[in-house]
Amino acid sequence: MAVRVSAGSRIHIALADMGFASPRAFGGIGFMLDKIAADVELRCAPVVSLERASNLDEPCQSELTALLETLAEAGKRPAQAIIHSHAIQHIGLGTKTALKLAVISAYHHLFELPGGRAEQQILSGRGGASGIGIHGFFQGGVLWDAGRPAEEIDHLLPSGARPATSTPVLMLRLRFPTSWKVGLCLPKAELSHGPEEQRFFEENSPIAPGDALETMALLYHGILPAFRLENLKLLASSLASISCKGFKRLEIERCGENVVELLGDLHAKGYAAGMSSMGPLVYVIFAASDTRAAAELRSLCAAHNAHWLGCHSGLNRGARASRDEFA
Repeated sequence: MAVRVSAGSRIHIALADMGFASPRAFGGIGFMLDKIAADVELRCAPVVSLERASNLDEPCQSELTALLETLAEAGKRPAQAIIHSHAIQHIGLGTKTALKLAVISAYHHLFELPGGRAEQQILSGRGGASGIGIHGFFQGGVLWDAGRPAEEIDHLLPSGARPATSTPVLMLRLRFPTSWKVGLCLPKAELSHGPEEQRFFEENSPIAPGDALETMALLYHGILPAFRLENLKLLASSLASISCKGFKRLEIERCGENVVELLGDLHAKGYAAGMSSMGPLVYVIFAASDTRAAAELRSLCAAHNAHWLGCHSGLNRGARASRDEFA
C-alpha cells in the first residue's frame, strides 16, 4: 500500500512587519504556483527509510529522516519515503516546507490517522515567521497571513530558526487570476539558508518602524487590491515600490547586483516583478494573453546571465494525494 502526495511551489512576496511597528510581527503575502515543489510517496515498510533523496542537501535529508522517525514513533508504524521530485532548494520556492508537509500528509493518508490541518502544520515545525507555505500547501491561491503577536517575539528570526508551536493567522485567501501567468528567472547569486539566513535576520532587523509601515501599506493597499481587482498595472507599481523599501530591499541587496539589475530592468519595462523570500528567484507576473512577454522575459534572463525556469500558472488548490492499494 502506498500514498503519493504532490504539492506546488510558493512565492513569498514580502514579510509585513519586520520593525515591531504594529501589534503583530512578521506576516506577509504570497501565492502558490503549479510548479512542483514536492512529489513524495510513502509506503508501508518494516523500518523507516528515505529513498531517492540524494539531490537534497544533508540538513534536509536529516530533517526528513527525523520526521519519519517521529511519525513512526507516534503512529507505531514505520514507513518508507520516496522523493520522486522536488523544486530547487534555497532559492525562494518553499521546498523544505512542501517536502515536510507532503511526508506528514502522506503518512496520515497511508495509515488513515486522525489529525487535521493545524496539527500537521505544527508537526512540520515550519511557519515560525511566515505562514504562506504552510497555509498554501493545503489550499493554494493568494494568501495573507497576519503573523504572530509582537509581544511573543523577542527576536525576528526566519522560520527555520524558530520552530512553530502554533500557526500564523490566515486572514485572507484569494484565487490567483487565471488570466495571469508567472515567469521565473534565477540569477546567479549567493544562496542564503540555515545559519547564514539567521545571521542576516539578526544583523538587519528590526528595521525602522516607518519602513515597516510603508511595506504594510504597499502590501495591504497595493498588492492585495491588485490581485483582487486583477489590476496588473497596480501590481507592477506596488512590487516595484516594495522592492525599494524596508526588509525586502535588504533581502534583494544581499543577493547582489545580478538580482538588483535584473529587477531594475524588469521594473523599467513595466513588468510586475519581485524577488521571492530571501531569493534569488525573481518572479514576473504578466497577462496570459500577452504572447510576446515570455519571449522577452527569456531574452532579459539571457542578457542578465540568469537561468530561465519557464512560465507557470497560479495554483488555486491544495496538495493532491493519491492512494495505491496494490503497491
